[in-house]
Amino acid sequence: MTRIVFKEVGNFKMITHEQIKHIVNSSRREREQPIEKLTVKSFEDALRIWNDPDVLDFYENKAMKWRPKHDIAVFIPCSAWKPYFYSQSHKDGYLKALLPYINAIDLFVVSEPMVIVPYCYSDEYPVKSYDYDPYKFFIGKLANPLAKQALNIFIERLSRWVNKYNSQYSKKILILPKSWHLKIFLKALKKANIEAKEYNIISMQEEPFNSLKPYINGSKSI
Repeated sequence: MTRIVFKEVGNFKMITHEQIKHIVNSSRREREQPIEKLTVKSFEDALRIWNDPDVLDFYENKAMKWRPKHDIAVFIPCSAWKPYFYSQSHKDGYLKALLPYINAIDLFVVSEPMVIVPYCYSDEYPVKSYDYDPYKFFIGKLANPLAKQALNIFIERLSRWVNKYNSQYSKKILILPKSWHLKIFLKALKKANIEAKEYNIISMQEEPFNSLKPYINGSKSI
């Protein structure tokens, strides 16, 4: 089986639209193991990771210096499986549904702790090297002050990003089937004084690989 070779740009191997198409249409799946310092095992880890030098460097020098390629931005959730594009939810769900439009959109992943990941960087360190389970250290855990601090960092950084890039896209689409990332994004919009009505929100209760039709139809509004 042929291994996919990604386009090298500086120190980053950027995944292209053609490679996304190849991944979706192939049966290949690979999984990267997280590195120790980016593996969250406690609430202390869950707060510390936000200020890890490599995580911060990616946010400041990749996410915050992103240059839009298209007029349409689409946002999807992260996955436990890394790289994202080999996860079932991405490979057989989001990417498959978005494939007809992949050449016309800028695709982003909403992630803790990476905040925003332009999809072309999804096969790069530290994006493919962290393990942070929001069900253990975020969702339903906000009574813990460390989790609350981490949440505030997430919202603040996401609000910075949307404040900078909101006006650079004529259409913004949130495909966030679970309420957690949608709530975070809406809080970030509020903090940035941006109205949620500027975003086309496609929210599902089912996993995308079980029910593609709702957001395939929604994506056609592109």
